[in-house]
Amino acid sequence: MSHHDSPADESLPQQLLALQAENLKLRKINQALIERVEAGHVALHTGPAAPYAAFQHAAVLAEQVRERTAELSRAYDELRRSVRYSETLAESERWIRTITDHVPAMIAYLSAAGIYLFTNRGYDEFYGVPAGSLLNQTLDAAHGPQGAARLAPYVQQALSGDSAIFEIDEQNAAGEWRHLLKTYVPHRDELQQISGFFVLTRDITERKRTSEALRQANLHLEQRVAERTAALTALNQQLRDATAAAEQANQSKSQFLAAVSHDVLQPLNAARLFNGALLEQPLDQNQQQLAQSAGRALDDVGDLLRTLVDLSKLDAGQLQPDCSSIALGPLLAALASEFNAMASSKGLRFRAVATTVTVRTDPAWLARILRNLLTNALRYTPPGGAVLLGCRRRAAGLEIQVLDSGVGIAAEHLSLIFQEFQRLPQSRATDAGLGLGLAIVERLSRLLAHPLRVQSAPGRGSVFALQLPITTPLQQTPPAFLSVAESTGGTIWVIDNDHTICQAMTTLLASWGYQVYSGADATAFTGQEKPDLLIVDYHLADGLTGTVLAQQFTAQPGWSQLPVLMITANSQQQLAVELKQQGYQVLYKPVRPLQLKTLLRHLLERKVI
Repeated sequence: MSHHDSPADESLPQQLLALQAENLKLRKINQALIERVEAGHVALHTGPAAPYAAFQHAAVLAEQVRERTAELSRAYDELRRSVRYSETLAESERWIRTITDHVPAMIAYLSAAGIYLFTNRGYDEFYGVPAGSLLNQTLDAAHGPQGAARLAPYVQQALSGDSAIFEIDEQNAAGEWRHLLKTYVPHRDELQQISGFFVLTRDITERKRTSEALRQANLHLEQRVAERTAALTALNQQLRDATAAAEQANQSKSQFLAAVSHDVLQPLNAARLFNGALLEQPLDQNQQQLAQSAGRALDDVGDLLRTLVDLSKLDAGQLQPDCSSIALGPLLAALASEFNAMASSKGLRFRAVATTVTVRTDPAWLARILRNLLTNALRYTPPGGAVLLGCRRRAAGLEIQVLDSGVGIAAEHLSLIFQEFQRLPQSRATDAGLGLGLAIVERLSRLLAHPLRVQSAPGRGSVFALQLPITTPLQQTPPAFLSVAESTGGTIWVIDNDHTICQAMTTLLASWGYQVYSGADATAFTGQEKPDLLIVDYHLADGLTGTVLAQQFTAQPGWSQLPVLMITANSQQQLAVELKQQGYQVLYKPVRPLQLKTLLRHLLERKVI
């Protein structure tokens, strides 16, 4: 705000001049009196009191001169302080104006009477008036009568002691309408009386336009989001419907394959058992080769059906691993015993390295993976070659390796071998596979979280390696996997409602030296002495299950420890868990004679122990 001198400040020079004139007058009088006193001795005869009166008058005049001199000094000091104060005010005003002129806002101050006492440069430029020309003017000078009338309610609010914040449209010096944000802040003096109000004005036109554009964009965006949401909702519904249909199709496919495989596996199981019994007979070399070829063909058909069912269950998410800590040595020993005979029949050298490591895995799934890898190795290794099953310790665990000296795999085919129905184009295998074994291996290893790697080169063989976590060794290693040996004899009951299966099983078991009795239900064994082992088909006639029949037998006094082997074509994981919990051993159709022979030896030896 501009500084204006007060009336007291304007009278100081005048008072100073008057005091100086009075002082000069008193000095003259004092000088005249002094001259008279000095001349008094000349006029001694004028009377005795005359000199004293003159001296007294001179003393009074001298005191008056002293007092006037002191007043003059005080007035002079006050004048100097007033000048310094005025200079300070002027310097402060220059600083305030310098600051406010560079603030990106319009600033003004009006008295309580509505008179402009201060405006910054931005305020003057917006309204197009010369700098300082609005001082001592009313609001009409900047806004006109109509504009001032629009602002009157807000002015009154500020003069009442309340700040007023509002938005208003006004024209600038160029005649453009601008949107302004105004703030009126009341100003109180030392006595807390309203002496005026400050005006802070900001041009928010661009911000208002941006806000409006943003609002329009948001409305448009909301509309688009609503449209996209509706489209996405419809698409999600279609996806859910398609997913439900796909899941239903997978379920139906699994059920269909399970039903078909059960019906097909029954005669296939009988054929495989008869073939096993045939191989136990004395045959010439040609007949032996024919019987072995027939057995391999039957095994391939069984593997195909079982693999198709397993793939459909994996796709439907119906299979989950049942992991536990197992001693790896017996499992590898059983696989080695099983595949050693197969390798010899193909003219291959087979070797397995023993191990004592304990790992955490699903033993059934691990056996399935390794069986598929070993079958592949035997299939794609020409006669005279070699296959090795062994283990290597790694930093992250134990690596089970299947190595062969077979035809090998080209680098461009490594990404294809784990897909369904993919077989090596350069294969020289004597019996072509189905292209499903490695697909099962890849999916099972992924579900088990067992990393699988393959290393191969054409003509140099292949290495398939599966990595497993190592765990603490078991206190006791259950003899779950034993090598094949000749039977020690024993009595076995075979219960199956299919007469052909009973006949085939009886023929095969009898060729191994067992005494066998067979029948469709419990009545067939009335009067018989207690057997050493029960072989029961899970699905019997009239909805009866093998577990119910087995429980009837084991419930008899002294029969609770009777070993039970359950034969089924149902490979559902839940069924396997239930049978395992009940203490039953399980084999899946079509039964492989070699597996059956190994398991019978194990069950009967455990019974003897």
